[in-house]
Amino acid sequence: MTAAGPPGSGITGFLRPHTLAWGALWFVVVVVFTAGVGVIQAAGEAGEMPPLTSAAEPVIRSVDPPSSAPEPPRLVDVDNPG
Repeated sequence: MTAAGPPGSGITGFLRPHTLAWGALWFVVVVVFTAGVGVIQAAGEAGEMPPLTSAAEPVIRSVDPPSSAPEPPRLVDVDNPG
């Protein structure tokens, strides 16, 4: 025969309300994050989101006004003008 352990031992000690609450919170965080990633991927595959490439940067970032700093020297190709 085995004697009963102290109160709160065994599986009942592991399944305290505090532990269950943290487990439920992490479950919700993981499910919401995974669902969000799935929605973003589905929108990208359906073509509803613009690709984040250099062609899309002018749309995302406004064009900066000209700077007062001097421009670097430009290389001139003598063989191919224009």
